[in-house]
Amino acid sequence: MHGILIFAAILGGISAKDGPKFVDSGSNVTVVVGRDTTLTCKVDNLNDYKVAWLRVDTQTILTIGPHVITKNHRVGVARGDAQVWALTLRDVRPADGGDYMCQINTEPMITQTHHLQVVVPPDIVDSGSSGEVMVREGENVSIHCAALGTPPPTITWRREDSGVMKIGAESVNKWSGVWLNLSSVVRDMSGALLCIASNGVPPSVSKRIPLRVLCKPSVAMTQKMIGGYLGQSVTLVCRIEAYPTPGVHWTHINVNRIQNGTKYQAIIKSNGYKHTAALKINDVSRDDIGAYQCHAENVLGSAQDDITLYTLATTTITTTLVTTTKATTVVTERTSSTQPYMELETTPDEYEKIVPNEDTYVVVLSQHQMQNLELSPSL
Repeated sequence: MHGILIFAAILGGISAKDGPKFVDSGSNVTVVVGRDTTLTCKVDNLNDYKVAWLRVDTQTILTIGPHVITKNHRVGVARGDAQVWALTLRDVRPADGGDYMCQINTEPMITQTHHLQVVVPPDIVDSGSSGEVMVREGENVSIHCAALGTPPPTITWRREDSGVMKIGAESVNKWSGVWLNLSSVVRDMSGALLCIASNGVPPSVSKRIPLRVLCKPSVAMTQKMIGGYLGQSVTLVCRIEAYPTPGVHWTHINVNRIQNGTKYQAIIKSNGYKHTAALKINDVSRDDIGAYQCHAENVLGSAQDDITLYTLATTTITTTLVTTTKATTVVTERTSSTQPYMELETTPDEYEKIVPNEDTYVVVLSQHQMQNLELSPSL
C-alpha cells in the first residue's frame, strides 16, 4: 500500500462533494506480447478529484491525472473524452502481465482493478527436442518435443505424409503429448514426423523430425523374363528397399560381376529407403542371353533377385509366283514380317512352325493358260 499512501499524500485527501464514480466495472484485457494495449478507466462526476494508475503487485504509481510518473517510457495516458482516463502500454512484455488499479482520491479512496494477461505464441525449444532419429526395423522408439508459450502449448504429432503411426496396439494418424512412443517401427514409416505446438495464440509452429528406419535389403525384379532385339539395347530394372543406401551390382551367368562400360551401363536412383536399379545392355547378341542377378547389400544384410533375357530376331518369309507361257516369264514377290523367337526355349520343331521353309513355291495360272497347259501323265 506504499504507492497508495504516497498518492493520497500527494493529492491531500480531498473530500468527495458530488461523489465521483466509475461508469464501468474493471476489465480483463488480453494482449499478444510485443503489441500495444490500453486499460480504460471511465469516471463520472470527477470534478476536482484526480485519477491515478498504479501497478498492484509492485505498488508503483504510474500516472496521476495526465502526467506519467514512472520512468518507464512505454507507459502513457490517453484521453478519449472528459470521462476517460486510459493507461497505455507499448510493446507489451510478459512481465507487464498482472493487476492494475485505477484510483480516485476521494475520502475514502475508491478504486477499480483491471487485469492484463500477456499471451505468448508457442515456440519449440530445439535444445529440448529430438533431432534426427534412427531406429532398427521392428524396434520401439520414443521421440520428444518441448515448447514454450503462454498459455502452455499443447503438442500434436503426425506424419508428414499423413500416414498412420503405431502406438502400442493402436494405429493412429495423430497423437497428442510431448512424447511420441512408437511401437514396432516398420520401414514404411521412414520419412519425417511433425511436432506441432499450439496454444490458441497464432501462429502455431512445427518442427520437422526425420525418422530413419534401418532395414536390410529386399530386392524384386520388375519382370522375370524380358526380350531384346539383336543389335539393339535392352534395360533390366529391379526395385530395392534398404537403409542405409545399399551397394548394388549385377551379375550374368557368364560374368562374375558386370562392370560399367560401352556394353553395360548400370545406374541407381534413390528416394529414402526405396531405390530403383537399372542395367542397360547395348548391342544385344546371343551371348547376352541367360539369367542376370541384381544384388543389394548394406551393413544389415544382402538380397538378390534374377531376370532372364532372351533375344528377338527379324526373319523373312518368301513367296514365289511363277507363270509359264511360250515365252516363259517368272515373277517373284517377297513379303517380310517380324517373327520373334526365344533363343532359350524354342525347339527345332517349334522353330519350323515360326519360320517356314523358304523353298515353298506357289504357281498361279490364268484360265487361258490352264486351257493351253499340257499336263504330264504324272500330274
